[in-house]
Amino acid sequence: MTHNPPEFSEKKWIPDGFHFLGPDESSERRDLLNRICERLRAFGYSEVFLPSFDYSSSFLLTVSEEDSSALYRFRDSGGREISPSMDLTVQAVKGMAGFSHHKENQRIFYQGKIFRDYGRGSGSRKEVLQVGAENLGGSGPSAILRILDEVGFLFEELSLSSPLTLVLGNVNLFRSLVDSVGLSVSAQRQLSFLLYKKNLPEIRSFLGSGKEKEIAPILESLCLGFSKSIEDPVYSLSGSNLPQEFRAVLSETKEILSSVKSYKNVQYCLDFTLIPDLEYYTGFVFQGYLSGISGPVVTGGSYDRLYELFSGIQKDACGYAIDVNGLESV
Repeated sequence: MTHNPPEFSEKKWIPDGFHFLGPDESSERRDLLNRICERLRAFGYSEVFLPSFDYSSSFLLTVSEEDSSALYRFRDSGGREISPSMDLTVQAVKGMAGFSHHKENQRIFYQGKIFRDYGRGSGSRKEVLQVGAENLGGSGPSAILRILDEVGFLFEELSLSSPLTLVLGNVNLFRSLVDSVGLSVSAQRQLSFLLYKKNLPEIRSFLGSGKEKEIAPILESLCLGFSKSIEDPVYSLSGSNLPQEFRAVLSETKEILSSVKSYKNVQYCLDFTLIPDLEYYTGFVFQGYLSGISGPVVTGGSYDRLYELFSGIQKDACGYAIDVNGLESV
């Protein structure tokens, strides 16, 4: 009888979406992490360490009911539902809110893994290593400019073969429009998905012929992308009949885009259809892309109500997270 030895492969002994790194890969990862973390310290961030598990309710505060299915759930010995990290920003801000009575550095960074199971078959489980930085205490144009400059400087230092494209948006632009016509929360979520996909026929059909139809031309304008090279990329969206908050967002966006520093390996553009699934974003958002990778390698933005969820104290904040797995692939 011929004995066929087992086929030794990562796929057979490690669950989908998870990885084992050998000595060489581990050494390369350690070098990359050290370079990123050293730069964050130079920027003035202090390192914190996050728990591997947290109460599921902490994560559920910041996601929609539809997205909650991506959360792994277990029960501890006391019967309380806990989950591995789904969102490190939530845990970092929650942790700092617990020490709000201390005079501690409110600019922090951390490294850790997030875990999600989207329940769509093979490849639906994800383990992603992130390095994140949070700036607690500011989220306006000056704070966003600062973290955009940090991201630009950091990626230029990494000397990647592909340039980083940073896409800047603002969720308040969309929210000011849908609030002006009284769309429900569920309708807003459906419309934001169509807008992100830039599906103009479906957007027109979704808005129908009622009062909502009034915002259709503006939403169509939002589907345009603008590069930093255009002299005034927000001019075509300006108009006297727009909500005041809409015009204020355009003014702040113009200020940021005209002031952001130039880096050799970084390019900037605007996309106001950039509306993340995470519901705690309250203003400017951005995502960074590299050639050959479908998902963003860096994400960030402002979240002025997240700290208040865990402390009862309102504190503006913004930050960003770097997908280390994505960087390793290039």
